[in-house]
Amino acid sequence: MNISAWCHHTITATDVRVNKVSGALTNAVFFVSCPSVPGTPTLLLRIYGPSSGNLISRPRELEILHVLSSKYKIGPFIYGTFDNGRIEQHFDSVALTAADLRDPEISRWIAARMAELHEVDLDDVEGPSLSGHEDSVKKNMQAWLPYAREVLSLPVTPQSFSRTFNIDSFVDKWEGYIRYISLVEAKEGPSRRVLAHNDTQYGNLLRLNPHPWNPKGHRQVI
Repeated sequence: MNISAWCHHTITATDVRVNKVSGALTNAVFFVSCPSVPGTPTLLLRIYGPSSGNLISRPRELEILHVLSSKYKIGPFIYGTFDNGRIEQHFDSVALTAADLRDPEISRWIAARMAELHEVDLDDVEGPSLSGHEDSVKKNMQAWLPYAREVLSLPVTPQSFSRTFNIDSFVDKWEGYIRYISLVEAKEGPSRRVLAHNDTQYGNLLRLNPHPWNPKGHRQVI
């Protein structure tokens, strides 16, 4: 990890402050700071959840994050990685709330930022393909379903939860949706493929805290 302020020779383990952040589902997230050394930036420490690698390809995730941050200035820089986690850029920000999303101006900002994400060239994140890009969402679903069924069949999983979730009904609806998309594209041609974020609930949308050096307008949403 090459962050000059954190390489200060006076920093010891007792100087480091670690605060856990709530809200992450597949990871444990911590803010790491060193208040005793001025100018030391706060870092975000992300510890991957147990078995989350079965659902998320961490190498692909890191590749995409690198492209987005370095070429498109979207998302955090990754400062370092280890077997079950990584250290990344921390944004001085607050998570948006459900009420924030209902604010017309903030909703427009989110839409503008999503549009920028959708303009990312898929060749930059997936690599050029002669046959076109296979939809990642299809691949992810195929990988996720066996693990979901396994978890739902565990003795510790309440039957009431399994009945409420009803994975068989979900699969029927999913397959019906894919058939519908295939029929539409057979008639009208392939729809545009874009890079998308599959979990844009309000806790994953941040608003930078007001500072003179922070951007204004829609770019304060990250």
